Amino acid sequence: MFCTRCGTSVSQESKFCPSCGLDLSTVTPLATGQAPVEQSEEDIVRDALKDEYEIVKELGRGGMAIVFRAREKQLDREVAVKVLPFSLAFDAEFVERFQREARTAARLEHASIIPIYRVGRSGRVIYFVMKFLRGSSLSEVIAEKGAMPVPELKRMLKETAGALGYAHKNGIVHRDIKPDNIMFDESGHAVVTDFGIAKAGTGTRLTGTGMAIGTPHYMSPEQARAQKLDGRSDIYSLGVVAYQCLTGSVPFDGEDAFSIGYKHISEPVPVPPLKSAEHRQVFEVIKKMMAKAPEDRFQT
Repeated sequence: MFCTRCGTSVSQESKFCPSCGLDLSTVTPLATGQAPVEQSEEDIVRDALKDEYEIVKELGRGGMAIVFRAREKQLDREVAVKVLPFSLAFDAEFVERFQREARTAARLEHASIIPIYRVGRSGRVIYFVMKFLRGSSLSEVIAEKGAMPVPELKRMLKETAGALGYAHKNGIVHRDIKPDNIMFDESGHAVVTDFGIAKAGTGTRLTGTGMAIGTPHYMSPEQARAQKLDGRSDIYSLGVVAYQCLTGSVPFDGEDAFSIGYKHISEPVPVPPLKSAEHRQVFEVIKKMMAKAPEDRFQT
């Protein structure tokens, strides 16, 4: 006998498919020789959550999650559903890290941190539901416009720094600040997303000693060295984001993560062409945010 969804061999006594979690009481398993009906990931998510959510479309995906736009049926509102990739659903460490993202973010109540509505699991679909933002990500804004006008950059910095300051006071370091994780709502207000690799100050380190977590272009020197992090690492990363917003490009680039990390550790912040006194003033702030030593940066 085989599962009608994924084709996994199942016994007659099985109530659920051991691979995809399908409730076998609602279907007739396939006999030997029958081909299973292929379902896309979106179809599987849609089927698993159909009682409460209508999946509209996939919004994007990364190594840690797939994000769908959906409608919550009971409250008739648009939401975003973040799902752990099925390839990771049986990896206990990744499942814990993914669920921790929801628990961590749900603890934070701030106007510039995306709210989490629900955490759940249906078969192998491990997910959480969060507010759907109609605006663009900062990475999309940079890709479309290049350098940002200084007033917009200052507003983004103020709102993002406010969110991070609040998180730091609650013992949480984001660890992966980058343009993809800064969104804008309909009014242009900046909102920080994806606390998936955040580490609560008293929590257990899931990544293993010596493993640096983050995105190389935005990684602090201490993060590149796999050292202990505090909120000042986020300040450095936000400084890199601000540099990119000011100039249209990241300060350090390279062929691989190692070469980029080396530049974060050892090379001074490149001085870009500065058009005005206002640009020079912002660059001085960025330089302090990107100081190599955490004690030389802004402390909050």
